[in-house]
Formats: sequence, structure tokens, C-alpha cells
Amino acid sequence: MRRLFLILLAITPLWTAQTLSQGRTADIKQRLAESYERSGDLETAVQLYQEVYARDSSNLLIFEALRRDYLQLKLHDKAVALFEGYLARNPKDINMLSQLAAVYVLKSEETKANEIWERAIAVDPSHEVTYRFVGSAMLQSRQFDRAINIYQRGRTACGDPKLFTGDIAYLFSVMLKYPEATREYLNLIRQNPPQLAYAESRISSYTGRAEGLSAATLVVEQAVKSEPENLPFQQLRSWLYMEGKHYDRAFEVCKIIDEKTKAQGHELFNFAMRALNERAYGAAAAAFTVIEKKYPAFDQMSQLKFGHARTLEEIDAEGDTTKFSGSQARTEGHPESPAKPLYGSAISAYERVIAEFPKTEIAARSMLRIATLKQERLFDLDGSRAALENITRTYGMIPAVAEEATLRLGDVYLWAGDMEKAAAQYKLLAGRAVLVNQLQETAALHLAELDYFQKRFQDALTKLKSLTRNASSDVTNDALSLQIFIQENIQPSDAALKEYAQADLMRRRQKLPDALAAFQSIVQTYPKSDIVDDALLSAGDLLSRLDRSAEALAAYERLLKDFPESILLDRALMKVGEVYMKGMKDSVKAIAAYQKLLEQYPNSIYAAEARKRIRELRGDNI
Repeated sequence: MRRLFLILLAITPLWTAQTLSQGRTADIKQRLAESYERSGDLETAVQLYQEVYARDSSNLLIFEALRRDYLQLKLHDKAVALFEGYLARNPKDINMLSQLAAVYVLKSEETKANEIWERAIAVDPSHEVTYRFVGSAMLQSRQFDRAINIYQRGRTACGDPKLFTGDIAYLFSVMLKYPEATREYLNLIRQNPPQLAYAESRISSYTGRAEGLSAATLVVEQAVKSEPENLPFQQLRSWLYMEGKHYDRAFEVCKIIDEKTKAQGHELFNFAMRALNERAYGAAAAAFTVIEKKYPAFDQMSQLKFGHARTLEEIDAEGDTTKFSGSQARTEGHPESPAKPLYGSAISAYERVIAEFPKTEIAARSMLRIATLKQERLFDLDGSRAALENITRTYGMIPAVAEEATLRLGDVYLWAGDMEKAAAQYKLLAGRAVLVNQLQETAALHLAELDYFQKRFQDALTKLKSLTRNASSDVTNDALSLQIFIQENIQPSDAALKEYAQADLMRRRQKLPDALAAFQSIVQTYPKSDIVDDALLSAGDLLSRLDRSAEALAAYERLLKDFPESILLDRALMKVGEVYMKGMKDSVKAIAAYQKLLEQYPNSIYAAEARKRIRELRGDNI
């Protein structure tokens, strides 16, 4: 006995060494196979995987690698043999049976695939997971109808009509069966009302198509008619109306929801804010008015009144025919009615917010909106300056608003032509060692622009260089654009650049006719200068703002024709589309311009916006 023990002891190290050696070899081959697979050499990878799998058929990682590569190489018979070898050892593995059937679909042997899927179901026909495995394999094989039938069959077999609702709804939507998909999502909401948000997110995958939105809306309207007390259904109907831009209908539904849920105006407030954000100003104003009258103790009254004032401002802006024409257009030939001055309702609404909620951030922001309107829309620079100085004096404890007021006060001084005072305001923000927010960076950019406007180009470049170091800043692009523009045009003579800077200053000060004349003069005086394409683009922009659309088009077209190497061509095409779209209301020619941009400059930064505008002009639901 002792002799046998000694013999075993003697051979054990040899046996162990051989085993370890074989294991190391298999590991090396597996890593080598993975390397070949990553490099795209699947044939060599398969050979190595097969060698490893022949030694250890229990290794599921190698099994999966072989399955993956066989299918990519379309070696379907080998994949079948792989599955059958595994199933010979594990005949009741439902997942493997389901995947084997999917391989037979790839071989176009659908009868065989169905037989194997039935084998998989027969293993355990009364449990949900069985139908999930089979349905998932059918989905991967794009057998959508069969997957739906299997999920519906699973509901019956498991005795639970709630099963697979989301799966079935998704499959119906993939098959463009929008009414059926919507009904399934309604079932999901009916079963579990908190799933409303999820259902909306899934339905949104097809409401972008007119037929999808129409079908979903009709089905939900029918459901609401059958179950008028189902509030999630009402909420879904309101959401669909807003998706379809039918804000008047959505408003009526929101009133019902607010009443039934005893929301005390909060449902209407949420609607009003969304309508405001989506530029449905009439509906937003109506909702704000209803809340204010019906719920005088509304707990977000300051936000409500500020939102209402913003809505009134935007309604006036839509009717402001001079808002793109600059200050002189307003004061020369566009008198406002003394009974209702433009933006008067909005300013009065902001003033009420200030009076009713003094010393609050909402009051400060209301005063900032008044200052902005007086500067940008009414060109009342004295009134704007007074409001801004009031903010910096009274609301210093609200840094975000106070800093914005300081920046805008610099702009007001610039518009008034007082460069020294403008610089002083900008330095209050940008004079710190470290710029920690966008307002401070914008102020620093404006200081560089002041140097540019005053023809101190080297000083401007020095300031701009420091602003282009932060790649994550939104200001960087503007700083970089101005830096490149100055560098490209400062040599050999900067005479044209000086005149361009002067014209740019007049444009910034909203002296649009003067700026236009200056840009046109540059085109005539320096016809061979590299700056002419920029001057033509600027002239076109000003002509467009002055509602001289035909002349704007002529400027853009000259740029496109005379400067075929210009880096501004894609932007010019975008401007042509804008003039046709907004100035001339010619959707056909606007679409043609945007399509030309996409054809000639598919990688342009304007490409995404051009596609969006084409969809808008065609009436697509986006």
C-alpha cells in the first residue's frame, strides 16, 4: 500500500504539469482567436475557437464566439451542428432551442424553425419566460407577426392577459400598425397608470409620422369616449393634441383634468408653460388668464404672472413688423397706436410683477425684461439704462440677474456710442483673474470687440487668443471666428478691415441703413480684397432685416457666383433659403435653396437646420 502511494506521489506532479500546460495552451489560443476576430479575420478565429471548443465543450464563452462567427460567415450548417451538439447534452434548454430555430430561419427552413420553437414551448408551456425566449428569438429573426402570436398565446397559456403588453405594442409599431400599437399602450396604462410617461415615450416613436399621429389620436379619443373617467387617458389625449400642435383642444382637455384631479390650477399651469415654450402664445395666455381668475391664491402666482407677461411680450413680437428692421425703422415711419403702444401690455404686466413681488428674483427678472424690451425693441436707451442701473443697485444679492444686467448695461452704452462706459461695465465682469461663467466670458469677448471696433486689431487679437483656449465654452466659437477674420484681413493693408470694423460697429449700434451703406461701399471700393465676400454677406443680412428681400437675394447670389472658393457659401445658401422662407413666403424656392445646400455641402454645420426647415416647409410633423 505504501509502495502504491509513493508511485502516485511520484506521477502526480507530472500529471498536474501536463494539465496546466494544456490549460495555458487553450487560454493562449482563445486570446489569439479573440485577436483575430477583432481584426476581422473570422476564418482564422473560427479555426482556433474550434480547437479550444473541441477540448472543452462546456465553455459557453467559446460556444458564443463560434455561434457569432458562424452566423457572420453564413456558415449556417456549422451553427446548426454547434447548437445540436449542445442540445444533445441539454435537451431542455429553451433559450438554445429558440436560437437554433432562428438559425433555421436564416437557412430559409421556416417549417423546421417552427417545429423547434414548438419544442421549446413544450418544455415549459405555462411559464412567462418560455414565451419571452421564443418571442425574443422571433423578433431577432424579424418574424414580427409570429412573435405577436406567441406573446398572445403566452397570455392565454399563463392565464394573465396583462403579459407582454409592451412587447406587443412595440411590435405593432414596428409593423406600422399604429392603431393596434396604441390600443396595447392603452392596455398598459389601464393596467398600470404610472406607466403613462413610458407609454407617451413609446408612442412618440411614431407620432412623428402624420399617419401615426392621426391613428394614435383617433384611438385615444375613442378610448376617452368609452372611459371618460380614466384620467390617464385624458392626459394622453391632451399630450397627443399638443404633439399635433392643436393647443386649443389640449387646453380644453387640461381644464377637465385640472377640475377632476382637484389640481387647483397646476395642470393648467404646466400646460401654459409648455405652450409658451412651444410658441403657442394664444393658448398659453388663455391658460394663464384662467388660472389667475379662478385660483387667486395659486401657490406659484409670481411665476404665473411672469409667464403671462412673457407670453404678452411674444404675442406683441409676432405682430412687430419692425423688430428685424432696427431702431431707425421704428422711429421713421412706423408710429405705434397711442391707444395701445407696442409691448405696452407686456411692460405693464412686468411692472405689476415688480409691484406685487418686490425684492424677489422674479421681480428682478421682470425688470430685466423691461430693460431688454426698451433697448432691443423700443430703442429707448435712456429707459433701458435706468432699469438696468436699478437692478444693479437694488438686486445685487441676486448675482445671476445682477451680472446679466451689468453685461446688458455695457451693451446699452455701446449702442449709445459711449465706448468708455461700455468698457467699464464689461470690465466689472471680465476684470477677474479667472472667468468662471459664460456671462464673464461674454464680457471679455465684448472687450475684444471694442478693440476691434476702434481698430486696435493687435489688442483685440491678444484678448481673443486667451478666449479660444477653453474648448468647452460657448463663447469660444465667436472668439475664434473674429480672431480668424482679423488675421485673414489685417495684411497686407488693413484699410478695408478698418472700414469693415466701422461698418460692424454701426450694425452693432443698430444704425442699419448707415451700416448697409458702409458694407456696400467696401464692395465697390475694394473689389479685389478678400473681405468682399464677408461684406456681401453682411449687406445681404442687413437688406433682409430692412425687408428688402429682392436686394438681399441679389447680394447673396453675387457672393455665390463671384466667390466660388469662399468659406461662406454654405451660409449664403442658408440665407437664401431664409429670405425665400421668411421674407418672400415662397416655400418652393426656399426648399430648393436648402436642398442645394445639402447636396453641395452635406457636412455643413447648417445641414441639420436645413433638413429641419425642409420638413417644416413640407408640413411634416416634427
